[in-house]
Amino acid sequence: MSANHRYAKAEGAAWTGLIGNVCIAAVKGGIGMQTGSKTLLADACRSASEAASSFVSLTGIRRSHRQGAQDPAASAHRGKTEAVTGVLASILLMIAGLEIGISAVRSLAEGVDEGPGWPSAAVVVAAFVLKEIFFPVKERRSDLYASIAAVIGTGGASLGKPLDMPMLYYFDPAASLILVVLVFAGGYRVVTASALRSRTGEVEQADRNEFMAAVQRIEGVIAVEELHAREHGHYVIADVTISVNPRISVLEGSEIAKRVKLFLMKRFSHVTDVSVHVTPYDPGYPYKTNHDPNQEQMPTLLQ
Repeated sequence: MSANHRYAKAEGAAWTGLIGNVCIAAVKGGIGMQTGSKTLLADACRSASEAASSFVSLTGIRRSHRQGAQDPAASAHRGKTEAVTGVLASILLMIAGLEIGISAVRSLAEGVDEGPGWPSAAVVVAAFVLKEIFFPVKERRSDLYASIAAVIGTGGASLGKPLDMPMLYYFDPAASLILVVLVFAGGYRVVTASALRSRTGEVEQADRNEFMAAVQRIEGVIAVEELHAREHGHYVIADVTISVNPRISVLEGSEIAKRVKLFLMKRFSHVTDVSVHVTPYDPGYPYKTNHDPNQEQMPTLLQ
C-alpha cells in the first residue's frame, strides 16, 4: 500500500469517527433530554469526546500529509497545537460529565419516580449496531463496554413501569455514573498524554526503541543515527536517518532506504508514512584500511 493510500485510509477513518460520533452524540443528547435519561446524556458526552479525539487525529493527518515530517520546528508546533486542542476538548467534556454525575447522584439520593422509556434503550442499541458496521475496529472495541452499561441502564429502567418494579428506575442514574467514570478516564488519558508529548510530539521511548530495533535488522543498515516518530491520533509518522557503507552507490543507498520505509509501514500497521535519510557511515578510529598503506590515517570501514 502506497503512502497516499495509507493517508487516504487514515483520513477516511478519522472522518468517519468525527462525523459519526458527532451525529451519534447529537441524537443521544436530544433523546436523553426528551426522556430525561441520565445514562443517555452521559453516553452522549462520551461520544462527543470520541468525536473530539477524531478531530485531533484528522487535523494531524491532514497537516502531516501537506507538510510532511521533515521540518522539526513545524512538527513541534503541530504537536503543541494538537496537545492544546486535545486538552481543552477533554476538560470541557469532563466538566459536562461532572454535571451529569452530580445530577445522577441527586436523583439516587432523592429518589427516581419514572424511567426514561424504551426510546432511550433503542437509541443506544441502534448506535452500537451502526458503529459495529461502519466504524474502525479500534473504536468498536473501546465502545463495547460503554454500550453494555448504557443498554443495561436504559433498558432496565424502561422495564420498571411494565413490570411494576419502581426499583428498576434506579438503573438509569446508576449506569450514568459508570459512563461518567469512563468519560473522566478517557479525558485523563488524553490530557496526560498530550502534556507529555506537548514539547516534542514524540511517541513514547519504548515505541521508538521498537522502531529502531526493527530498522537495525534490515540488511544494509549499519546504524540508526536518528529516529523521530510523531503521533497523530491513532497514526504515527516516522523520520529516520540511517548510515550505510560509504563505498556503495547512490542507487544502492536508495534501495536500502526504500526497504526501511516499506518494512516499517508493513511491520507496524499504525505507521502512516516514513521519511528515510541516508548518510555514509563514518566509523572513525581505530578502524583503518589494511589495503592501502598510504591511507593509514584515513578512517574507513574495517576491511
